[in-house]
Amino acid sequence: MLHRALKQYFGFDSFKEGQQEVIERVLNNEDTLGILPTGSGKSLCYQLPTYINEKATLIISPLISLMDDQVAQLKANGEYRVSYIHSGMDEKERYYNIKALKSSRFIFLSPEFILQPNNIKLIQHLNFGLIVLDEAHCLTEWGYDFRPHYALVGKITKHFNNTTILALTATAPPTLEHDLNYILSTQFSLVRTSMNRPNISLSHKNLASDEEKIDWLLKFIERSGSTIIYVSSKKKCYELAKSIYQKGYLTGIYHGDMSYQERQTVQEQFINNTISIIVATSAFGMGVNKPDVRTIIHFHLPTSPSNYLQEIGRAGRDGKYSQAISLYQPDDTSLLETLLFTDAIKEEDIKLYKYGQLLDEYKLNILDTLSSHYRLDQLVSIFKQAYLRKKEGFHRILGYKDLTTCRRVYLLNYFNEGLEEEFSRCCDNDSELPSLKITNKKKVKRKQNYKEKLEQLFNTNK
Repeated sequence: MLHRALKQYFGFDSFKEGQQEVIERVLNNEDTLGILPTGSGKSLCYQLPTYINEKATLIISPLISLMDDQVAQLKANGEYRVSYIHSGMDEKERYYNIKALKSSRFIFLSPEFILQPNNIKLIQHLNFGLIVLDEAHCLTEWGYDFRPHYALVGKITKHFNNTTILALTATAPPTLEHDLNYILSTQFSLVRTSMNRPNISLSHKNLASDEEKIDWLLKFIERSGSTIIYVSSKKKCYELAKSIYQKGYLTGIYHGDMSYQERQTVQEQFINNTISIIVATSAFGMGVNKPDVRTIIHFHLPTSPSNYLQEIGRAGRDGKYSQAISLYQPDDTSLLETLLFTDAIKEEDIKLYKYGQLLDEYKLNILDTLSSHYRLDQLVSIFKQAYLRKKEGFHRILGYKDLTTCRRVYLLNYFNEGLEEEFSRCCDNDSELPSLKITNKKKVKRKQNYKEKLEQLFNTNK
């Protein structure tokens, strides 16, 4: 029956690895966690059950770009019973989508939107057949101290007690299954395929300074193909993009403080190959459906192996050879520590909050949100645990820079996964890696000085 439905609704003859098992469990009304690699067709795991059950599906989505991409793909495939609401919309578009909720087959919303009292009323009487937690690793990576509404997703699912829950991700931190079970008060059935992406080679360079990193980078991007360069901050985005632009390349910038329209423009230019290089913070990636990204460069290491695998997974979605390269210089450690731990909520913050003396507005907003669902003693325990997890992930990623053994094995071991076979293009520690030779054309013209003009003139006349 499943294969017949697959052919009927999508025109495919067979499932990709993991898809059928996830769908069978969902149709059997089992709350399911599906860990499937990037490009493996995770969206089909909820779309096909939606058509088979003939009931609406609620997709809880973490990013505007991800919603936009998935809605666009559904509509491109002829599905117009879709609605979504996010902060980038104008009032007219928002009103239209609210009106369409009752007749929609697929509804995409963020947890922040749903948990507003007036908004839950918009959907609480809908008969959902399935609730999807898309990019479910965000519950572990972002819950509590960055996007606290993710830690309250259980309040949403309790409105729909008899509805099956499907959590989907390509990158599962070791604690994800435990966190899901805890936050949603349920027991998830696990379907797990390998997180390994064998078509992406791994390499790393230890350099002396940021200047040395930039010198290496400006030479390397000449033949790196479509490239994403990840940096740690908005400030570094602008600095690095300026250097690349001065070298002659059209370059996009992407960070979380840009307007919705600015981010959309950059994404479209990158996807359409108007620009081949993006300098971005970790805000860029999910929802960017570009199959031919050939190179991921981390100008700064990410703060955990989970973040690293998630970000390099944006390369090679077409299955062709791609490369992930990370850079490090000695000052990076203190930079990353500052980013990771400066705003961390500690036990003393919770004590100050208890007595109304916490002045930090950022932390105050987080604790206001969480205290609607968790006792303060629970929050003390939660944030202690969160600190230890961050610390472990941070030390593991720092270990990556000094490895002399296989980088792929090291990363997969963090997720309790082994490497079942050897690869000829694995990493710089155990393989001869071929260099990509995809030229990035220079499109930025600069004024020539008189010497360059004379040299060009004489060369032309030869």
